[in-house]
Amino acid sequence: MLERYTGFMPSPTSQDLKALPLFGGIADSALDCLVSRCEVQHFGAGDVIFSEGDAARTLYVVRQGALEVVKRRGDGEVLLGKVLPGECVGEMSFIDMQPRSATVRATEPTEVWVWAYASIHERYCADLKCGMLIVMNIARELSRRLRRADDLLAGK
Repeated sequence: MLERYTGFMPSPTSQDLKALPLFGGIADSALDCLVSRCEVQHFGAGDVIFSEGDAARTLYVVRQGALEVVKRRGDGEVLLGKVLPGECVGEMSFIDMQPRSATVRATEPTEVWVWAYASIHERYCADLKCGMLIVMNIARELSRRLRRADDLLAGK
């Protein structure tokens, strides 16, 4: 997926979104609506996208670059994972409406596509099938992450 996201592209197309797991199975007309609500943001290496404990209001998809997810532990941090092109971050708070559970920062120059939760909720209300597919796709991603965490805890 990395090679798909090279070069400059100011905003996604519906075809770009269709290729992402987050938007799998969603009709082109709904993808067009999501494209129209997308913002593009750029971050430099070391820039914080959001901090643990922040109010959650946005969902991010990495278009180019990389992010790291870290959690406070005592006086330091523990690395929870990396987020690469085509992957999303911020989706946990979309589901549970809780403050951010970790800090996310860029590890290199990074471009992200950003959606306000309100715009995704608006799509959910206007098109229940689209909304349910987004929720199911987020649930699949969270399940994959939980399985990886289980394997790490089990020493696999």
